[in-house]
Amino acid sequence: EDANLRRAAAGAVWGAFTCTGQSCTSVERLYVQESVYEDFKRLVVDETSRIKQEVDPDGDADIGNMAVDFQARIVAEHVEDAVRRGAEKLTGGGWDGRSTSIPPIVLDRVTEEMTVARDETFGPVLPLLPFRTEEEAVRRANASPYGLTASVWSKDLERARRVAAALRVGGVSINNVMLTEGNPALPFGGVGESGFGRFKGAAGLHAFSNLKSVLIDKDSAKIEANWFPYTAEKYRLFSALTESQFGDGVRSFVRFVLAGMRLEKYAQKARRNHTGGTESQP
Repeated sequence: EDANLRRAAAGAVWGAFTCTGQSCTSVERLYVQESVYEDFKRLVVDETSRIKQEVDPDGDADIGNMAVDFQARIVAEHVEDAVRRGAEKLTGGGWDGRSTSIPPIVLDRVTEEMTVARDETFGPVLPLLPFRTEEEAVRRANASPYGLTASVWSKDLERARRVAAALRVGGVSINNVMLTEGNPALPFGGVGESGFGRFKGAAGLHAFSNLKSVLIDKDSAKIEANWFPYTAEKYRLFSALTESQFGDGVRSFVRFVLAGMRLEKYAQKARRNHTGGTESQP
């Protein structure tokens, strides 16, 4: 509710309708806090009404048509399901449900039971859903099986970061939209049914590499304390070492060092007994 509503509305409309909604990171659900819901809705409708849609040769328009007929049919199915379940079209009421020239459609009174709020529409449809609290918004956003990208809008950057960290997605833009995927230095990818792994950035280079781990130790005669043989005394010494390792303060550190020395001394003695003294002292 503390976001710059006009900027947030402009960002939401662009994020939902750019490329006629045919982007994997398009805004598919828009959660708006109840206290500003009506004001924000008016801004979204006003912003949407200014979009220029046509197929033109010189780029003098905002959006064009759907790329394929079958996706237009999916959009029609999602919108029809929403209206049948009680949603209201605030824009785009003149579409015949068949043409690939789908006008931007803003839907009000949307619930999570509707297909348009559960599945990817991949078209120019923007469902509006009110929420009360931050915790509710996060919980409902994370209820989706998908998790590619999201955006969070708030004047309070600490709050925005907290929400961004809680969202189960691969990338978050704060006070912007569809921005993380535009930065080639940032890893890009999703969670859940939005995929796994990352590309772009350093993580992306690793995704297309066969990484190999190599650990180098000196070529000494020392037998490691965690190698055979195992005895009750070695178990006790290892337990003491572990407990002191995760303790706090200087005393724990001192106990850790002393436990390690005792363990090493005992381990070498146990090894000599194990081999019958046939191995020389390292």
